Amino acid sequence: MANKTLTIAALCAAWTAPLLLGAQSMYDARILAYRGLRYACVDSVTPVLRIQNAGSASMTSCVVETWKNGVMDNSFDWLLAVAAITDEVRQPAFPPVAATTGDVLEFRIISVNGFPDEDSTGNVLSFTVGGAVPTCGQQQVDVEVLTDAQPGETEWAIRDDLGQVVAQGGPYADPATLETQTVPLPAEACLSLELTDAGGDGMAGGHLYVYCDGVELIAIEGTDFTDAAYEGLRASSGLGIRTLDPAPGLVLFPDPAHDRVTLNVTGLRTTAALRIVDAAGRTVLERSFRATNGPVTLDLHGLAPGPYTVLVSDQGTTLHQRLVVE
Repeated sequence: MANKTLTIAALCAAWTAPLLLGAQSMYDARILAYRGLRYACVDSVTPVLRIQNAGSASMTSCVVETWKNGVMDNSFDWLLAVAAITDEVRQPAFPPVAATTGDVLEFRIISVNGFPDEDSTGNVLSFTVGGAVPTCGQQQVDVEVLTDAQPGETEWAIRDDLGQVVAQGGPYADPATLETQTVPLPAEACLSLELTDAGGDGMAGGHLYVYCDGVELIAIEGTDFTDAAYEGLRASSGLGIRTLDPAPGLVLFPDPAHDRVTLNVTGLRTTAALRIVDAAGRTVLERSFRATNGPVTLDLHGLAPGPYTVLVSDQGTTLHQRLVVE
């Protein structure tokens, strides 16, 4: 009897040990950071989130809700073309949200692989949409950094509206030193600047300034922030294509895409011309198709990772959406 009691006790201990030790959940995703614009670009924001698979099961899908001012705007089932393994981080873009200054956007992870998310850690992120941002009419800006006493903590990045890095700087080696970097800008783009301090105490005595043709556009002093500061920036001229309002008649999935993307087109009536254009305005893929024949799948093999614009034209109507190739 004593042996049987010990056996039952041992089994109970084995079953409960993972709970006591805080065993890893099977279905758990976490929002690590927001990488999209924090202001409206042509009256909308395209949310871009860094999401980590914190569960023990490979992640093939994740439902994320977007809320605006306390009301749900959309629920998006993010389907991963290549499953994310445990601890892997991805950076998907979600459906654009109409937004104006002062709107509060909130993102909520609901489920992973069709199962409710099992750990609420990192499931919610929110921010307030900012106002007007400065515009540079040149093809480049100069970023000036005056380092503080801990230059190795300072980094910055300029990102486009899909969260892709256009330019970056740091960490730096020398304290109290002026560092200047000339950055080419993509044409007619909505951009964001992110300045981070790994120590979480800002840049006492330092700064980051952005100049356009010698005119100061952005000034972040060392005491203006602790761990991170965000500013918006627009580029208004150049040879690339013009940034336009996303067209609701053109849906791309998945986005980001890996080796192929499917287009669902509505509102066009005849043979349509399709182009994929890179960030410099170069056409990298071109073909035609019957707009009334249903979804069209494109082979993306050969395209370098990065942001692109997909344009579909039919009798004077042009639909356009941004696409990230991983």
